[in-house]
Amino acid sequence: MHRLQITVLPYCIGVGSAYLGSTLHAVPLWAAHALALWCTTGVLLFWALLHHDLTEQWHDPALIFPQVLFGCGAVVLAYTLIDASRGLALLWLCLLMLFDIHRLTTRQLVLATMGSLTLMVVATLLHDQLHDTPIDRISEWISLGTGAIVMPVMRLVSLKSYRMRSEMLAQRAALAQTVADLERASAHDALTGLINRRHMQTLLDEEFRRLRRTEQAFCLAIIDLDHFKQINDQHGHAVGDAVLQGFAQVAQTALPPTDRLARWGGEEFLLLMPETGLPTAQQRLDALQQKVRQHDWAAFGEGLTVSFSAGLCEPGGRVPLHRDLERADRALYKAKAQGRARTVLADRT
Repeated sequence: MHRLQITVLPYCIGVGSAYLGSTLHAVPLWAAHALALWCTTGVLLFWALLHHDLTEQWHDPALIFPQVLFGCGAVVLAYTLIDASRGLALLWLCLLMLFDIHRLTTRQLVLATMGSLTLMVVATLLHDQLHDTPIDRISEWISLGTGAIVMPVMRLVSLKSYRMRSEMLAQRAALAQTVADLERASAHDALTGLINRRHMQTLLDEEFRRLRRTEQAFCLAIIDLDHFKQINDQHGHAVGDAVLQGFAQVAQTALPPTDRLARWGGEEFLLLMPETGLPTAQQRLDALQQKVRQHDWAAFGEGLTVSFSAGLCEPGGRVPLHRDLERADRALYKAKAQGRARTVLADRT
């Protein structure tokens, strides 16, 4: 439909020029009527088919090739009936082909071009039977021959330009993907896929500034997998890596999407819980502990179980953020000292 809307204006210009020529006695009135009938009938037919979605199941639902053939027919008709249009006919034909050159197959382009030129040759041969004024046939043969040469050259040049543009767009997309991959790699841990320490530090700083500005509480917890060194020693480092990945997956499914979990270093993780107070944060860590215990770790190693210890802290905005991280770290050591597999609240000072 969009293509048809664009081409209505050229058809109107062509028909209007024909009627203007008839008022100046340069174009027979019957020829202007014939051209107007052809253009009006074709445009209305295409509009009806496309507007009512009658071509959805067709091989060419947009009717690109039929519309091109229809346009070629209009050009050939004007060339045949209106002497004043003969000099512009080849130009219009070139513009018509150029408009759809990337949407037509080579076979369709050759068929439309050679068909139009053949009909123009026939019209030239029959010119004297249709018109009273003779024409310079040599000039006509030269023009038609030039058109037969220009069309394929135009096709080749256009295809080369199209391929260059496609390659440029593909390279640009590949470059954008590479940049996105690099940005992701710079912000995420390669093993677990979680955000890394540097990116988490940025998020913590932003959350801390928000706390001071809005007094909206948030909590953070430092999590340490229990007896991780023993897991590496008994089952191997490959199993240890699998445990880290498994914990990251369990945590991401158990925690709400607003929480952010980062690999803080080794078997330590840092959990940021925005807009969350201590009671809710404690419940969230307890639920995560239960999910971790229920996970099938035996698939990684016989008799393997996993739990974690955590130090939970609610920053108050009164001291620098690193002091709150130190409080959470001290609470983590208390959790380990008390027997592990638990969460301990940080001291208020």
